[in-house]
Amino acid sequence: MAQFDVYPNPLEELRATHPYVVQVQSHFLKRPVAVMAIPLAPLDTAQHATVLNPMLEVAGQAFVLETLAIGSFEPGELRSPLTHLGQDAQAIWDALDFALHGY
Repeated sequence: MAQFDVYPNPLEELRATHPYVVQVQSHFLKRPVAVMAIPLAPLDTAQHATVLNPMLEVAGQAFVLETLAIGSFEPGELRSPLTHLGQDAQAIWDALDFALHGY
């Protein structure tokens, strides 16, 4: 389990609208009781991509990071990462900074 790994959304009822989640929690936390993650929603138009909700690509498809929908899961709920978005770390950090600090 690594920061910026992408997992299938463990909440089955949300998979149709938010098929994936991105783990954003630091890897420095050992044996956490919860893991912070942000859901990804399919991007319908490029106009919806912003600093707060950047466009990210998973398996050749465009998704938007729904930063304000951040949540947590038990570590065992996030299994078998599909991909890693380390290359998008700056966009993810910018979204979190904007949500928390306004810049």
